[in-house]
This record gives sequence, C-alpha cells and structure tokens, in this order.
Amino acid sequence: MVRRLLAFCIVALVAVAVARAADTEIRGKVVDASGAAIPNAAVSLTDLTTNTVTHRTTGPNGQFVFSDVPTGPQILSVEKSGFESFTQRISPTTGHSITAALQVAALNDSVVVRGTVDPEAKPMPTREDVLLMPETVRVLDRKQLDAAGPLAGGAQMLQATPGANVVGYGETGATKYTVLLNGIQQGWAGEATSFTAPGSLGITYDGIPAADPATGLWQSATMPQNLVIQDVQVTYGPGQAADRWYTDVGGRVEYTPIQSTLDRHLSVALTDGPYGQQNFAFVGNTGNFRGWSTVLGGGLGRGDDFRQTPDGFGNPTKNGSVFGKTVKTFSAGSFAFGVLYAKGGGYRPTVIPTSDQQLIEPDGTHFSQETCGFYCGLPYAAYNKYDTNEMFMAYARQRLSLSHTSTLDNSAWFTHIRRFHRRNDDALNGGAQVDEWNNPHSNMFGDQIAYSQVFPLNTVSFGGYLIHEVYNSHNLFYNPDDGGNGAQQIVGIGSKFRSGYFQQDNVTFFAQDDFHPIPQIHIIPGVRVDGFSTSYSDQAARDFTLAPGVVPSSHCSLNPASSDPYHNIFGPPNATDQGSLCGAHESRSAVEPGIDVSVTPRQWLTLYGGYDTTYRSPALGGGGGMFQSVDPAYYILAKGAYAQFGGKVHFTSAPGLRNFIAGVNYFHLNYTNQEIDFETALGVLGTGGGNSTYHGVDAFFDADPRSNLHFFFNFAGEAANFTTYVVGGPLNGCGTISDPASGCTFYNNLPVSYVPNFTLNTGAYYGIQHRNHTILEPRFWVQSTGSQNLWSNSSGAPTNQTMPAYTTANLSFNAPINLWEKQSINLRVDMLNIGNSRYNEWEYISSGGYFASLASDANNPPSGYINAYPGAPRTIYGTISYQF
Repeated sequence: MVRRLLAFCIVALVAVAVARAADTEIRGKVVDASGAAIPNAAVSLTDLTTNTVTHRTTGPNGQFVFSDVPTGPQILSVEKSGFESFTQRISPTTGHSITAALQVAALNDSVVVRGTVDPEAKPMPTREDVLLMPETVRVLDRKQLDAAGPLAGGAQMLQATPGANVVGYGETGATKYTVLLNGIQQGWAGEATSFTAPGSLGITYDGIPAADPATGLWQSATMPQNLVIQDVQVTYGPGQAADRWYTDVGGRVEYTPIQSTLDRHLSVALTDGPYGQQNFAFVGNTGNFRGWSTVLGGGLGRGDDFRQTPDGFGNPTKNGSVFGKTVKTFSAGSFAFGVLYAKGGGYRPTVIPTSDQQLIEPDGTHFSQETCGFYCGLPYAAYNKYDTNEMFMAYARQRLSLSHTSTLDNSAWFTHIRRFHRRNDDALNGGAQVDEWNNPHSNMFGDQIAYSQVFPLNTVSFGGYLIHEVYNSHNLFYNPDDGGNGAQQIVGIGSKFRSGYFQQDNVTFFAQDDFHPIPQIHIIPGVRVDGFSTSYSDQAARDFTLAPGVVPSSHCSLNPASSDPYHNIFGPPNATDQGSLCGAHESRSAVEPGIDVSVTPRQWLTLYGGYDTTYRSPALGGGGGMFQSVDPAYYILAKGAYAQFGGKVHFTSAPGLRNFIAGVNYFHLNYTNQEIDFETALGVLGTGGGNSTYHGVDAFFDADPRSNLHFFFNFAGEAANFTTYVVGGPLNGCGTISDPASGCTFYNNLPVSYVPNFTLNTGAYYGIQHRNHTILEPRFWVQSTGSQNLWSNSSGAPTNQTMPAYTTANLSFNAPINLWEKQSINLRVDMLNIGNSRYNEWEYISSGGYFASLASDANNPPSGYINAYPGAPRTIYGTISYQF
C-alpha cells in the first residue's frame, strides 16, 4: 500500500512538472468602449503558480504578445491613465487570444498619477495583487491620500490605514510627527515622554530604507510633499524574510513616489489656505523614448501654525522637496536611478495645560486651554525653537532576467540625514542651558542583492544586504552670558554638550522558499541571519572649544563609578560632557525564522496566516542611552514575534458592489527586551524597559458600485499591555548585569500608552456627471480615534488614565474642466474638520517641572495635571491644478 501511494505521488508530481513545462502564447488587443485601439497601455501577466510577473506595453494598434507562457492559471491586468483597470483570469492551454475593453474612469485622480506608469518602474499594486499577497497589506491610493489634505506630509498620509495613530504639533508636512501602527512607534514629534521602543516600524522610499539604522528613527519632515507620492503600501508585521528591513517589528510603510510613465505630461498645482499656508507642486514626465522614461517632481510650501500667541507670532514653517527618477528598459531587464532631496522645518510650539494651574505668562495671562484659549501658545520672547530635518538620497536599482526562470536584483544607495534644532529663547528652562544648537547627522551606504529561481514546484530566493553608517550625536545647550556660543561651538560654564560618533554596521542574509504544489497553495518558509555591530567614540574634545574657565565633567560608561579624570586635574567641573569618555564596540547576531501560508480555494478568496520573528538593535544617540550613559554590556537585541491570520475577497462584477475588495485579519505581537529611554519635558533623562503584547483586528473595504461612486472603510480594534515594565536601569543607578532587578521600580500589566482602542475612517466619493463627463465630485469622509492611555512624567511609566476619543468630519469638492485634448484644469476645495471639533491629539501627565518657572512658587510647582497638543481646528484649502 505504501509503495502504491509513493508511486502515485511521484507520478502526480512528474505530471505537474511536465504540464508546466509546456509553454504557450497569449496575445490580445486593448481597446476603448468604441473599439478603438489604445496604445501605450501597460499589460501585466501574473503566473498564479509562481507569482512571477511579466510586463508588456501595447503598440500603436493596441496589440500585445506574451510568449513562452507556462500553462496554468494566469491573471492578465491592463492599466491606462484615464481608464478603469482591467483584470481577467485565464487558463491558457495551447494558445489564447483576448480583447481587453477599457471603460473611461469617471472619478478624478490627483495630478500625480496622470500617465500610465512604466511597468519597469513601480506601478501601484492592483486589487488583484493585494488579494494574492500572503500577508496583511493595505494599499492607500490617491483617493485616500487626498483625504489627509493637500498640505499633508508623509506621516499624515498614514491616517487612513487601519490602526494608525498620528501625533504632532503642526498641520503641514514641514513639522515632525510620531506615527504608531497598531501601537508600534516610529518617528518623534518632540513629545516629552516615551511610547514603546522607538523606531520599530520600517519606512522605505521607493523601496530604499529611510529610517536611520543607528537611531532607528524616521524624520517625517523629510517627506513633506503630499502630491509627489503615488501611493503608500502598508505591510502589517515583519513580513517575509526576503522583504524585511532592520526596523520592521510592527510592519513596514513603503512610500512610492511619482513614477516614470509611458506618456509625456506635465502637471502643476497651487494651494492656498488659512494662516498664510501655501504650496506649489509639479510633476513632469518625458514618456518612453527608446526604452528611457524619466520623471521629475517636487514642491515648496510655507505657512504659519494654528496656535495663537499673545504677540501674534505664528510659529511659521516651510518645506521643499525634489525627486527625479529615470528608468531604462532593455531585453534582459531594467536599470533605474533615483535622487531625492527634501527639507522641512518649523517653529515648535510648547504643549499647553488643559486646565488652569495658575501658570502665569509674561503678560499676566494664565496659560492653559481653559483660560487663554484652546489653541493659545507662548509668545516668541518666552519660547522659540526652530526644528529642521533634511534628507538626501541617491540610489540605483538593476533588475536582470538571467533566464526565463531566474532573476537577479541589486540596489545600492547613499543617504544623508541631518537635523538642526535651534532654540534662542526659553523662559521655561533658563540659566546655563537656555539656548540649544542641535546638529546631529548620519551618512549611510547600503547594498542589497537578491537572486530568485523558479522551479516547477518551488520559487527559491536568497540574498542579503550590507549597511554601513556613521552617526554623530552633536548637540550643545548653552547660555551666551556664560560664554557659550552655538554657531562657534563654544562650551560655556554650565553647558551640556556631546559629539559622539556611532559606527553602525548591519549585515543580513536570507533564504526563502515559496513551495506551491498546486497554484492555489503557497507555503513560504524563510530564515534570516542578522548581524549588528556598533562602535562608539566620544569626540567632544575635538569638536568643541571650551570658554575660559570651563572644566567639563566626564565619565566612562564601562565603569560608571569611576572618578572623573578632568575633576582630579582641573578642579570641580562646571560643564557636562553627555558622552562617554571611553569608547566601546559591541556586536550581536540573531536568527529570524518565519513561515507564511496562503490558500486560494476560490479565485475571489484568499486565506492566509503566518508567524515571523525579527530582531532590532537598541536605539543610539541623544543625551544618554546605550554607550553614552548606559553600559554597552546592556546592548540587548529587542525581539518581535508576530502571528497573524486572515482572509481577503475581491470581486470584479459582484451584484450591487460591482468591483470591490475587502479584508480582515487577527494579529498578535510579543515585543520583548525593549529598551525605552525617555526624557521629561524638563530635559531629565530616564531609562526604562520591558516586554509588551499587542493583539487585535484590522479590516478594510474598497468598493466601486458604479464607475462614478467609490467607498472606502478602514477599521482597527486593539488592546496592548506591558507584561513587564521597569523604570531605572544603569542610567538611574538601578540594576546590574548580575542582578538586573535590584533597586528598580516595576509597573507590570499596565496598558501601553497611546494605543487607541479603535481607529476608524470611512468615506465616499461621487462623480456628478453631465453627458458622460464628471462636472463635480463631492467627497465626504469621517476620521475617528478611540481613547488612549496616558504616560506619566511623574513616574516615568504608563498609566490606566485615558484621554478621550475624538472624531472629525471632512468634505471636499473637485471640479475637473476639460479644455481641449490632453489639457485640463482642476478646481478643488478641501474642508477639514468641518464641525470645528475641539480635541487634543496627544496628552500626558506632567511632573510639574516644565512650566515651573511660570508657577507662583517655582520651587514647588503644581504637578499631576495634563499637558496637551491640540488638534487642528476647521481648515479650508483651495487648490487649482493644470495638466497637459
């Protein structure tokens, strides 16, 4: 019996292999509703067995041909600007011919997606692509990105995805934001508290990592322009081994910029809004010329904040970015080269107490939302701090088809990131550190290579990447009256300063096998081997000049109890070097196994599940933390273990809903060995750490019941808790290597701060038509964020206290005006928070120190009250764009 069963299996596998070896041909024609040929349409053929994709472009007569197509189920997709997408499943045997009739798109898209994207660039994933992905992925197209507003930056664009919580102090893309996806943090908006281990969400730009490998952080102001982003793809969880980067604990966000197209076009857009907010954006494409296609786009923006100050100071902001990419397609593959430069900056207003705490401004006003107004702020002379963030990125990508079944991909890049924070006046933190000159920067080189080989029953991939970075933590707190000077880098009496150099090297190798015994089943085991190496040296003595009479204090993080050598030689110290006098080097490695499984029992249904693990190195830099104030022996890799299962459905002609896609999934994440360094609003450094769990449900729905009607829905419900949380660590004299718990304070089983118990956004777009042309397109959507637990600066830990949920309703009108062939004007009005809802998007419990100087008794200020960043009031923008 066993022999017969074995023989049957062998015969079946051989039959499958032989059947797949017989290739065939697919040819066809792309036409419009009248039957006229459509040239320069992008046609893609996806092999459902191997998930390999082949691209073609229709010729002048609208025809296309795919040769050497393996028999078996395939998906044919056609994309053409101005038309609805066309998708059809086919099962060719000896040959197949198809006519793809495209329908004119009734709803207007933003100027950034005019033109058909070159298939060898980076087209937006189709709904059919999303259906077949063996994991939870949400693709935000222009319809949902537009909901963030015309002046929104990269962080605000994420508000539409399930489980996103975006926190910041501004209203445009120029300022900084913190993003949480299902409770996992990325970015920093100047909050005076911590969330979870920072920098635990991957960020990529056109497939190139944009998060700093040393700090783990992404500066959101380096993606300030909404209209130069084509789409945003959000992957929940670490993802497959072949796709994962070094910070993908909670997921990965891919910002795909404008792409080169097959057609020539140019678009410009001008936006005007309140508070002097203005923006100019442009996108230009050369079209395809002898296999070359190039895109260039960018924008400039400026404007004040909505916070109101007694002296009329508007906390102005400004930003700009430019992006270019060229793609060369040839018979054996393609080559692409891209460049991005972006810079955003603005004055950062302080938080504001929600209730009157008898904190008196210089003009005698009580400073709180309850007394001076919900959006009030401190005058310029009392507090002003200007933050800028810039990034330059240059990269090259090669894709080579070595054979019909094998491909080789390679990407190389250089990235420069710089932050410059300047504080000239601070009545809240006077004395020797009233001013700040903060100028940290990073230089990164990276290369990633991957090889893929398709076999009859397997698709095997392996490769890896190498990233080398040098990060400098340069910063100076000083007072000119005490001899300090930021521009000249002079340390005065009482100054705090640092200039540590971190060399971070990440090396990763991966191997992955997509086993597909039949086209409907994909079993994808994978493994990654990660290596992290960090070297540190303190170069403050070289990079700064000491004013006369300055004696700096110093220490060695390897031996915190050792005496200060400067103190022994020069006398008592009167300035503080925040770095560590002794250098150090640490290396760690880890193995990351994972497996993902997807089953497609029906062509409209995919069921999937998986378990993936990942590790990340602790965040570096700042005024304390690893290597500087924390003994580098505590260099421990944080671990994320992520499990998920879910289902997705996609119909192209369902009764009532016509073309729609929907998905729902359950997830569970264990995030262990987190190092959570934090800084109070007064600048007091603390350290904490722990283990946390996150579990919940994500769901999404997109539908086009008619060609002129679009619905979208995104929802997440979640609970997150620290199973263990400890305040202290080596920085505060708590714990040792041999006894980590000694002297520590534990806050176990408390909720993770700033994880909403739900997020919801939903909306509809409708095109009002006249003679088959859309003349007006109203859009309405609602954004809701559930209650969140607060952080306490008094205890340096999470709490059970919550901030209230909030909801905003939004409305826009879009009016396309066709001038003549291929030329049009688009008029658009966006009304955000039309109900003028007053809400705080972030709150924390104050220890009282930040506003102590405003209290009647500065030595005994009030504490335990709530400080907040208010959300934006009703805002109306007008945009005019011209396309030709």
